[in-house]
Amino acid sequence: MERMDTPPSRAVTLAVLGLASMTIMANATVASSLPGLREHYADVPHIDTLAGLIVTLPSLAIVLSAGVMGVLIDRWDRQKLLLLTAALYAIGGTSGLWAESLWGMLLGRLALGLGVAGTMNLGMTWASDLWQGPARARFLGMQGAAISAAGIVFMLAGGLLASYHWRGAFAVYALILPIAVLAFLALGPHATRIAAEKARPRPARSTADRFPWAAYAFIAPLAFLFQVAFYVTPTRLPFHLETLGVTSPLVVGALMAALVTVSAPVALMYGRIRARLSAMTIFGLSFVLIGLGFVAHATASDWHGVLLGSLIAGLGMGISMPNYTTWFMARVPASMRGRASGLLTTAFFLGQFASPLVSAPLVAWFGLAGTFAAVGMALVTLGVGLWVANAVRPEPTAVEA
Repeated sequence: MERMDTPPSRAVTLAVLGLASMTIMANATVASSLPGLREHYADVPHIDTLAGLIVTLPSLAIVLSAGVMGVLIDRWDRQKLLLLTAALYAIGGTSGLWAESLWGMLLGRLALGLGVAGTMNLGMTWASDLWQGPARARFLGMQGAAISAAGIVFMLAGGLLASYHWRGAFAVYALILPIAVLAFLALGPHATRIAAEKARPRPARSTADRFPWAAYAFIAPLAFLFQVAFYVTPTRLPFHLETLGVTSPLVVGALMAALVTVSAPVALMYGRIRARLSAMTIFGLSFVLIGLGFVAHATASDWHGVLLGSLIAGLGMGISMPNYTTWFMARVPASMRGRASGLLTTAFFLGQFASPLVSAPLVAWFGLAGTFAAVGMALVTLGVGLWVANAVRPEPTAVEA
């Protein structure tokens, strides 16, 4: 696939940033609604676990469909896939506004997951196609900042709307519609060019075109563990705050938004950070920071301690997300970027889906504060281990093309 001779236009940049922003925070947007939802469906057996699945069930659909979506991106019309997945996103995301039964709402969350699988993979693949080398690292840092900024808006909007009615937060998902329109219009010429390139006769693939399964075998478990730990926040923190006397959905949303508030400027600096630190060092640092943030949650006696924990964890999140894509996509042939995006997305969202199932026994054994402490210490240990491994076998700091 040809490299871009000129930087993508502002409209293209905004479109790709918008697709990413609407997908990464899709699950956590309704976290502020969980206490109200749990009260509304109090007579449903196992409501605590089901309430957590409202946040993470889209991840199951993503896990089951992300690989297929990635193959479709490589082989099918990207514009048609955009329209299909944006429609699924909008219908499934807003299901909490109109679905009467909890099971209908859960079905809608599955539809949302199919939409997220498509839009997230499209955004990740477009980022890898249209930017290369150091420019890709800078753009992915910008993308991380955009995700964080959108997370602030979504968390605060979700908390504000949930303060009027617990169903209100589900209205935020309708924002996918203007984003999809912009992406359809701005990316159309590039989709046409890529389709024409795919139609050209090509020589047999060389060994360079083999999929980097060894690299995926490393990055996938790391991405899985990152998301298992990270999604303890939207699924358990609202209930931990209840035990500390914080019951306002707007305050809960603001405290969780603090995490992504601090991650935005850090993500913008990712290109500079990556030029000075190896990917393994960044991975290790991010896990240590997120772990320390969780320990602060565990030891908090009021909302001030939770705020401190969110700010510390946000530093780790800001440098982490761009690092996964930059490290992995640098090792993937251009013709397989859709597949690679799908597989990386699968690892991320498998971790999100598994998170409440993993944390449930921890909560039963240690309580909410003990769970944050246990997960936090595990993350710090993992981060230190990555640092030690990198010290034994250093990785170059330069960003690959």
